[in-house]
Amino acid sequence: MKKFSISKGFTLVELLTVIGILTVIGSIAVGVITTTLRGTRKTDLLELGRQEGGSALSQMVNSIRFAESLNSTCPSPPNPTPTSITITSLQDHAQTTYSCTGTTIASNGASLLDTNSVVTKANSCSFVCTQPTLSDPPTITIQFTLVPKTSTGFAETNFTLPFQTSVTMRNY
Repeated sequence: MKKFSISKGFTLVELLTVIGILTVIGSIAVGVITTTLRGTRKTDLLELGRQEGGSALSQMVNSIRFAESLNSTCPSPPNPTPTSITITSLQDHAQTTYSCTGTTIASNGASLLDTNSVVTKANSCSFVCTQPTLSDPPTITIQFTLVPKTSTGFAETNFTLPFQTSVTMRNY
C-alpha cells in the first residue's frame, strides 16, 4: 500500500501568485484614492476662487448700480483698460474708488479679496465705462481674472477664473 502525503501548506508559486494579485489590487486602490484627493483639492480651490471673485464683484456691482454719480469720465479716457473707477454713494455722499492695485482689487485701498489664497492675474483687471448719449446712464463693465496665490507645477493647484459683468447706474 502506497502512502499519500497530505500537503498542509501552500506552494511557493501559490504564495507568489496571491502576493502579485494583492499588489495589483493595492496599486489600483492607491491610484483611485490619489486621484480622488487631487480632484477634491482642485474643487476646493475653485470654489474658494468663485466665492472670493463673486463676493468682490457683487460688492462693486451693488455700490455702482445705486451710486449717485460717477466721478470718472465716460466714455473712458484714451486708456483702453482703465484700472480704477470712482463713484459717489447716494446714501452718505462718500466717494469710493475701486481699483486694480498690484494683485488685488481694492475699495479705497482695502482689498476686496483674501489675498492669502487668490490674486488677480497680471493685467487682467479693468473698469470700462460706456455711455451712448449724455442722457443715457453710464454702463460700467468690470472684468478681472483670479489665479491661486501660490502655484505649484501640479494641475490640481492651478486654475484661472475669469469674472466679467456690466452694470448700469440707476440714479444717474
